[in-house]
Amino acid sequence: MMKKTLCILFTVCNAFFAIAQETLIRTPTISPDATKMAFGFDGDIWVLDLATNQSKRLTIHQGYESNPIWNSKSNQLVFNSNRSGDTNIFKTDLNGGIPKQLTYYPTANIPSFWDADGTIIFSSNRIYKGTEREASIYKVDENGETPNRFMTALGSQATISPDGNLVAFVKGTCRISREDYNGPAQRDVWIYNITTKEYHQITTSKKNDHTPLWDENNNLYYIGSESGRYNIYKTSIDANGKKLGAENQLTTLKVNGVLSFSVSNNGTIIYNSGTEVFRLQDGATKKMDLNLATDNRFELEETKTVSGDIGDLNVSPDGKLIALSIKGEIFVKEIDKDKTTTNNVSNHTFRDDNPFWIDNNTLGFLSDRSGQNELYKVVSTDKKVNLSRSLKTKVTQLTKSNIDVFEPLLSPNREKISYRIGRGQLVIANIKEGKIEKPKSFSDSWASANGVSWSPDSKYIAYSQQDLDFDSEIYIQSAEDASIKMNVSMHPRSDFSPAWSPDGKKLSFVSNRAGDRGGINYDTWMVWLQKTDWEKTKADFKEGDYYQPTEEKSKDKKEEQEVVVKIDEDRIFDRLVQLTSWAGNELGAMFSEDSKSVYISATNPVTNQNGFYKVEITGGTPTEVKGVSNVGSSNFHKSTLYYSSKGKLKSFDLKSDKVSSFGHSATYTTDFSKLNEQVFEEGVRAITAGFYDPKYHGYNWDKIVKRYRPWVLTASTKQDYSFMFNMMLGQLNASHMGYRGSTPEETSEDTIGLLGLDVANVKNGVEIKYILPNSVAAKTNVSLKLGDVITAVNGKKIDKNTNFYSLLKNTVNNEILLTLIDGTDIVLRTSSTGTIRGLLYEEWVNSRKKLVEEFSNGKLGYIHIQGMNLPSFERFERELKASGYGKKGIVIDVRNNGGGWTTDRLMAVLTVKQHAYTVPRGATNDLQKNNKNFAGNYPFNERAILSVNTKPLVALANESSYSNAEIFAHAFKSLALR
Repeated sequence: MMKKTLCILFTVCNAFFAIAQETLIRTPTISPDATKMAFGFDGDIWVLDLATNQSKRLTIHQGYESNPIWNSKSNQLVFNSNRSGDTNIFKTDLNGGIPKQLTYYPTANIPSFWDADGTIIFSSNRIYKGTEREASIYKVDENGETPNRFMTALGSQATISPDGNLVAFVKGTCRISREDYNGPAQRDVWIYNITTKEYHQITTSKKNDHTPLWDENNNLYYIGSESGRYNIYKTSIDANGKKLGAENQLTTLKVNGVLSFSVSNNGTIIYNSGTEVFRLQDGATKKMDLNLATDNRFELEETKTVSGDIGDLNVSPDGKLIALSIKGEIFVKEIDKDKTTTNNVSNHTFRDDNPFWIDNNTLGFLSDRSGQNELYKVVSTDKKVNLSRSLKTKVTQLTKSNIDVFEPLLSPNREKISYRIGRGQLVIANIKEGKIEKPKSFSDSWASANGVSWSPDSKYIAYSQQDLDFDSEIYIQSAEDASIKMNVSMHPRSDFSPAWSPDGKKLSFVSNRAGDRGGINYDTWMVWLQKTDWEKTKADFKEGDYYQPTEEKSKDKKEEQEVVVKIDEDRIFDRLVQLTSWAGNELGAMFSEDSKSVYISATNPVTNQNGFYKVEITGGTPTEVKGVSNVGSSNFHKSTLYYSSKGKLKSFDLKSDKVSSFGHSATYTTDFSKLNEQVFEEGVRAITAGFYDPKYHGYNWDKIVKRYRPWVLTASTKQDYSFMFNMMLGQLNASHMGYRGSTPEETSEDTIGLLGLDVANVKNGVEIKYILPNSVAAKTNVSLKLGDVITAVNGKKIDKNTNFYSLLKNTVNNEILLTLIDGTDIVLRTSSTGTIRGLLYEEWVNSRKKLVEEFSNGKLGYIHIQGMNLPSFERFERELKASGYGKKGIVIDVRNNGGGWTTDRLMAVLTVKQHAYTVPRGATNDLQKNNKNFAGNYPFNERAILSVNTKPLVALANESSYSNAEIFAHAFKSLALR
């Protein structure tokens, strides 16, 4: 099978669907005349004749098609499709054929209404969008044109009333999957009166309300979750757009809420709940039976042969074989550069990983084939053939735990094994004759023991573990007596990745305690385990002891001296040495064979390429090891390090610094249905064990899973699988949760070049309505201005039905020729979506700066913090000076900030109290008389680690200040900053 995490998924398809209760369809949409129903199924658009119950597939394409919207005559549809890359709008009629593409702008374009006059309303993120989470609402003619903004208010799901005067739309950005959400980001239904330009809020519940739709009598319908489940409501609206009386709840679902609904002109409603579809007519609800049969769009299974993709690896004790985990299977091959053949020894549809050799003939590994992670072993039952060739193998389960097992690691003497059970139980057990015996808990905490490393004598383990303040410390613990445990790092910063030296006298680890500007960069550190070694100077190590020990030579070649680890525990954390202090991070330290140097992985600041460097523990100039980079999983065998680099197998001889490459060829088969099942079960186990509230917000998680499992697993496309998986997660009503995956379809990728313009079709061209400051269209040497009419792009004429952006396909960063109506030709180079997005942000910030400047009469500065991340923090520090210079106070804006981790750094800047002031020589001729004039001056920039602000503050936050931005608002209030 293919190895997958919760973030990666390939499509699972069933070859035949004919059972109604096991058919997951999307957005069933009744036609205005109530005779047909359009819907999405198997990634295509279908139409069902409600009279005959016969269905017809209108589209057949690898792209995912969804969200059908009817025209007023019930004979055409628009829908979403990613067949050209982005999510665009296409139009088709009921006879099928090749759909016509109506939108091209490189963003998600989601239709919501098709008016009788041929206007299609949709939501999109375009040139007028700043930092806001909500989309803009646009319109496009059914025959084609360049879309234009329909209304200035931001929102989504806009629909127009039958009289054409009212627009119902949704404001709010809470994920619809959070069915029981109650908070400020909830979605509400609003109405905009086109004539009076007035807005009226229709729903005021603190729960989500969405999908407003009209019938021909001007009644408004919507989905609301006031009851705790999504149900359909109906309300009357007066001619001005105000609500008349109380709403009427049309459905009373108490377990499985409404997923989507539609309403015809006469008020007939079709909705779906779970995988069932219902028709609500004249107050009576009837379940619909859909008989859908279709061939699979993609292969049900796939066999691949790869020469890369190595995940984990492990070398056999005799150094002759190596086990590789590749895409969820375990392969064994000979360590021979001339032999590439591998043997799949796990061969299971679920995930197999983390191979470890128990002996030369027995390979252990981790697998969730039983429904959760357990340890297994595999042996060749053909005694004449080893695991690299054997076609006769036997797999045996080694552990039987209550919850998942993780991270098996065999001790150097292969007599013990460590592994983790659940979130935080570290277990060490004996391993004898291929069996795991006498497991004993060595740590049982909310925080797991990470990066476990065995000492060379198999007497100790080292690992990192967090405390309740989330400080990650390095611990050494006796493998014989769990009560012997010592903290060797003892620092409030992060310490992790311990590694023992072969001589057992040193332990390296990674720490950000000395990182630039308070812990941003990670360096390699080391602790001396014996005090006598720590007390030696560099000269002592170079010249050796005064009395040299006598070396006894064995009669045989060379007898390896047995390593015995001795640790002086008293204040061991005082015996730390910083080995690196370079720019950037130095990670993955491992000792040389003689224990006198460490190898580290770091990025060369000159080339910006990852490399491998050798550093003596007593200091000196680092030496780059040629040919070693991007070291992934690794395993030592004597003096050779075997490692993966970008999925390929390599070795590194620590004696000679020689690098060798080994080819491999691994063949595996993926059963996509089984893969879908494995991903679901793994995801459920992750939530079960890891959700922050052990009571799951008061919901019955087991019942939720039982309810949603058949719905998720019946999905015929990755998109539908993701949708239903996320609906399940939404039942816990929690933030920071979601499922995403890759898609199998191979579609064209139209890359649309952008100019920073908003244009509208006029006779013989498009007229420029807006030019984004600092965009390519606003450059000094480009003479475009508002009102100019562009008649052609690269010689292609523009008529009234030409979408301007369709002429910019595949032009990103290329020069194009614009022809104006007066015959002027202008050459300019298009920009990418990312470039335009950055300019939109800067323009949004500048517009807010101007408002603050205006309303404060120039007394206040303004800073917007885009994200709680390092680039935004560094910009904030700069803006303290640039925007705050000469101001009496500062407005700090975290609206629409998506979060991150820098709130406490910001608080460190904003909560400093000035304790003194300075007066430099020459600033005044009378120090005694004038010194108070300098009370606000102090050289913080020289003496504080971070920038400092001592001016009065105002903070802005909104319902879209997420995560760490919300924590910033809380901290600002709690610390009473002002």
